Amino acid sequence: MEYYKEKPFIHLFQTPLGNYFYDVNTNEIVKIDLKTYEYLNGEVNNETDEIRKKLYDLEMNGYLKKSHVEITKHPLTDILPFYATNKIGQLILQVTQRCNLRCEYCVYSGNYETRSHTNKKMSLSIAKKAIDFFQEHSTDQNNVTIGFYGGEPFLEFELIKECVAYAEDKLEGKKIEYSVTTNATLLTDEIIDYLIFNNFFVTVSLDGPREIQDECRRFLYNNKGTFDIVMKNLRKIKEKDINYFEKNVRINTVLVVERGYECIDQFFKEENIFENLMISASTVSDNYAKTKSKISEEFHIEQQYELFKTFLVEIGELEKEKESSLLSEYLKQLYEMCRKSEEKHRNELPKSWHRGGPCLPGIMRLFVNAEGILLPCERVCEISECAQIGTLEKGLDLEKMQWILNIEKVTEDECHKCWAYSECSGCIRFGNNCREDLKKLILKKCPEIKGNVENAFKDFTVLCELGYDFDKLDC
Repeated sequence: MEYYKEKPFIHLFQTPLGNYFYDVNTNEIVKIDLKTYEYLNGEVNNETDEIRKKLYDLEMNGYLKKSHVEITKHPLTDILPFYATNKIGQLILQVTQRCNLRCEYCVYSGNYETRSHTNKKMSLSIAKKAIDFFQEHSTDQNNVTIGFYGGEPFLEFELIKECVAYAEDKLEGKKIEYSVTTNATLLTDEIIDYLIFNNFFVTVSLDGPREIQDECRRFLYNNKGTFDIVMKNLRKIKEKDINYFEKNVRINTVLVVERGYECIDQFFKEENIFENLMISASTVSDNYAKTKSKISEEFHIEQQYELFKTFLVEIGELEKEKESSLLSEYLKQLYEMCRKSEEKHRNELPKSWHRGGPCLPGIMRLFVNAEGILLPCERVCEISECAQIGTLEKGLDLEKMQWILNIEKVTEDECHKCWAYSECSGCIRFGNNCREDLKKLILKKCPEIKGNVENAFKDFTVLCELGYDFDKLDC
């Protein structure tokens, strides 16, 4: 038997307020005393009667098992064909690969090894075929979503209108929700009125104050910044219908990690227009970048300080206005990962299972690119043969979809011994066009993933120790 299978399958960690282990088999975080921690961590070899008693109690409560997954098979593998035939819930149409901006970090910018801006746009014929395909493969879904993606989708506003009209007819009887991701520079009164009338959910890309937005997001034709026009158009939407604005508009900011964090956070806190909007923040994806972004020390320190203040707000030690506007979703993420682990409790890891990470490819977010190629979602490398799951002409490739769902098989030797098995986020989006490189690319992300999971565990346990009620987030 391998050495790692002779030890309890746990991960130890400490915070200023306690000592813990994450029990992989039961999927629970367990608090322990310092002596037990040091013994389990190999810092002391003397197994006293006291420690033996505590280990026995833990074992009697189902912890410290040594079981590992032995066979890689996602539990939804066998029912994937049924879902693919009947339960596709969201269609995302890449109506164009063109954009009126040139953002350096954009995956289409030419700074990545996978994509670049082209003049390709989706024809009405392909769009209708995609909606027909969606209708045929969503028979068990009463509520569906159609999203529009680019490039910049509003370069093809007329096509979007024709798609909506066709979908309303083709998907009659279903409740349809529409969404679009946009840089907001092309929003006219006509477009805004159309979005409001059709109750579109709109994600607007805005990276922060003028000096950052104008540095990152510039027009193609004159290289000028876009801050003023984006803010003008956001205010226009709010003036037309404040209820729609606060309910349907959200902001996505790509954090410029080479700069400071505080100035971005302060901007979104101080501008009244963002007061009731959902703001999500992410860092630049380095999955396929030719040059890697480097987080500045200033950014890291300021971000951690803002997180610290946010925690103080949540436990009632600081006033609400001190809370970071960019971290509003983080507590919900902690709740989903840690508090809800009670709902994901298990007695033991199954012999046959699959780590966290892959969703049902193409079922939750079927992405159709401008040429009619089908992909699991809009985040994967669309030129990758590994990621393509079919075409509108030939239909879905179920064998490929099952292979993507069981992506762990590429790295199963490493995955089966990894403590972050259940909370892994690795999937096909980490790969490029070479299946031979896929293992290397996935494993390259492992230290980052494990670091994020451990930090989440620490933040969760600290907040629990300080009395924060995560149950209030259950809505």
